Amino acid sequence: MTDFDLSPAFVRLARHIRERIVRGEWLPGQLMPGEEVLAKQLQVSVGTVRKAFDVLSGQGLVTRHRGRGTFVARATHERAFTSFYRLVDRDDGMRRIPTDTILLRERATAEAAECAALRLPANSLVYRLRRRRALDGVPLVLETIAFPYERVGGKEWGEDGAAAHLVYSFLEQQCGVSVSRVEDRLQAALLPEELSAEFGIAPGEPVLLAIRVAFDLNGAPVEYRRSWMVTAGHDYLCELRWAGTASSPR
Repeated sequence: MTDFDLSPAFVRLARHIRERIVRGEWLPGQLMPGEEVLAKQLQVSVGTVRKAFDVLSGQGLVTRHRGRGTFVARATHERAFTSFYRLVDRDDGMRRIPTDTILLRERATAEAAECAALRLPANSLVYRLRRRRALDGVPLVLETIAFPYERVGGKEWGEDGAAAHLVYSFLEQQCGVSVSRVEDRLQAALLPEELSAEFGIAPGEPVLLAIRVAFDLNGAPVEYRRSWMVTAGHDYLCELRWAGTASSPR
C-alpha cells in the first residue's frame, strides 16, 4: 500500500524549504525569496507560504523582519550569548559578558566520552578547545569543547578576530555548520585534579558540571562540551517564557 502524506500543505512546504536550507541553497543570513515569488515558483498560495515561514520561524530556522523580508537564521552575537550563557549574579540577577582566555586548541584522538556523544568510531579525530571564562578576573567557568574533526578541518577557532565566546558563529561562518538545537545535562561534581591549575581553584572543589551536545540541521551531533562552573556567587538560570509575554525588567 502506498503511504500518503496527509500533513497540511503549509507543513509539507515548511519541510521542503527546510530541506533546501539544509542543502545549502540558502545560507545563514541570506535573504530568502519573497512570499509571492515562492508561491508562484511552487504553485501554492501566498497564505501557504506565509504559514510555512511561521513554522520555520518557530523552529528558529528563519527570522522575519517587517519591511525587509525573511532571512535564514544565523548565530548572531546576541543570540550566541543570550541563548547559551546562563550564569547570573545571585545578588542582582544580571548576566554579564565574561572575559575568555583560550587555554588549548588541538587536533587529537577522541576520548571515549567524545566518541559516544559525537557518534564517532573509536580513534577518530576531534578538534578540541579549552577556555576559561572569568568575571572581574575571577574564573567562573572552565570548558572543554570537542567537534568532529571532519566538520572543522583546518579552521581555527578565534583566528577571525571574533569574540572567543561565539562558538556557534565559528561553526556557522567558518565551517558551514548551523546549530539547530542543544541538549544540556546538569550534574553536581567535584573539580578534577587535572583541571585545577587551569581553573585556578583547588581540586575536589564542588562545581556544577553542564554537559552539552549540539546538533546541526540534520540532527547530527557537532559539539560535545563539558563546562565546570563555580556557583558560590552565581546561579545557573533556565528561563521559560510563553510567546507574547514580556520579560521582567533587569
